[in-house]
Amino acid sequence: MRAILRPDASSSDVRTPVWRHALRVATCAVAATLLVAAPARGMDDNTAKADIVWNIAKFVTWPAAAMGPTSSPLVVTIVGEDDLAIALASQLSTRSVNGRSVFVRFARRAQDVRGSHVVYVASSEAAHIDAVLAELRGKPALTVADASGFVQRGGMVNFTQEAGRTRFQIHVGHAEAVGLKVSSRLLSLAQVVSEDP
Repeated sequence: MRAILRPDASSSDVRTPVWRHALRVATCAVAATLLVAAPARGMDDNTAKADIVWNIAKFVTWPAAAMGPTSSPLVVTIVGEDDLAIALASQLSTRSVNGRSVFVRFARRAQDVRGSHVVYVASSEAAHIDAVLAELRGKPALTVADASGFVQRGGMVNFTQEAGRTRFQIHVGHAEAVGLKVSSRLLSLAQVVSEDP
C-alpha cells in the first residue's frame, strides 16, 4: 500500500497510509463546511445554510426503493418562500449529491411534497409545518426548517445559532422512523435531539 509522510514525521520512520490521510482530510472538510463559525467572505448566512443542507444530504442514505435508478435525481422540494429558500434553489439546482443531480421544485400546498427526498419548509409556511409533516408521515423524506421547535414537532433538521455560529440540530429518531440512515460522522457534528414534547 502506498504511504505518505506525516507532516511532523521524519522522512525515515513513521508513515501514514493514504486512506487514513484521505479520511482525516475528508472529515476535516466536512466539519469546516457544516459548522460555520461565520459566513465566509462574500457568503451570507443563507448561502452558508444552503451549503450545510447540501452537505447533510451527502451523509444521509435513503432506502433504495425511494431513490429509483441511479440516473434519477434527488428531489428537493421547497414549501413557501423566504431568503433561505432562494439560496437553496440557487445553490442546489447546480449541484449533485452522491452522483445524483439535484432537482429543485417549489410547492405551495402540503400535498405537493409527495415524491420528495428533501423538504424545506420556509418561514412563510410556518403556520403549516404540522400539515407538511403530516403529509410526509411514514415517507422517507428529510425534513428541514429554520424554525424554533421544528425537530420537537416531528421535523428532522433545524438550524440554530450558538455563540454567533450557525449550527444544526438532527432528530435521529424521526429520520430512522422513515428509513433514513444518518452517518455517525454527521451526527458527531450536529446537536442531536431525542426528546419530543
